[in-house]
Amino acid sequence: MNKPIENIWKEGFTKNDLIIPKIVNFYNKKSINLVEKIIDGFKKQVAFLIPLGACFFLFNIWLDNENAHFWGLISASPCIFWFYLGKRQIKSISEIDYKASSYQYLVSIREKIEKIRRFNKRLAVSSVPITLLPMLIYTYYNQRGKSIGEIFGVEGLDLPTATIFLIIPIFALMAILLAEVYFKSSFIKKRNGIDYLIDEMEELKK
Repeated sequence: MNKPIENIWKEGFTKNDLIIPKIVNFYNKKSINLVEKIIDGFKKQVAFLIPLGACFFLFNIWLDNENAHFWGLISASPCIFWFYLGKRQIKSISEIDYKASSYQYLVSIREKIEKIRRFNKRLAVSSVPITLLPMLIYTYYNQRGKSIGEIFGVEGLDLPTATIFLIIPIFALMAILLAEVYFKSSFIKKRNGIDYLIDEMEELKK
């Protein structure tokens, strides 16, 4: 095209330019490509949950508790839950109807992503104590009488066994801070791409 897209679009509204369908098609394709890119990013994040669950499982083996394999599966179960939840969320985004225009489509996608962001942030923070509690309870009863240093193989850490439960508020606080940073940076980046395209279409229609 010789003329900038912005000029063609604006002139189209006043001059009834035949190029308007091509511009509409351009933004339709751009919207679909953006959403596909966002979905691909979600898929990578969801796939990461599998090795993360494996790490939880191996952590229980390292603690050398009785029935460590069983408790390893219990502690890894939240990651499995998150994996299937993530798959469903991706599907819910993919199933959003294209509607009559790329503009309405992007607005619907933005609303869905924001809803997922709020839900996942709350769930991520609450999953930390839920995941740690069964591991720590079993470790406490299985390793009772030992110091924290003896349990974790750290010399000089002569704290009583019960202090192992301090891990929960410490990790919960870390989860809150990390969730705030992660969900803000990850989801805001996705939102910014959608917002930019929506703003661009709104500006061109003025």
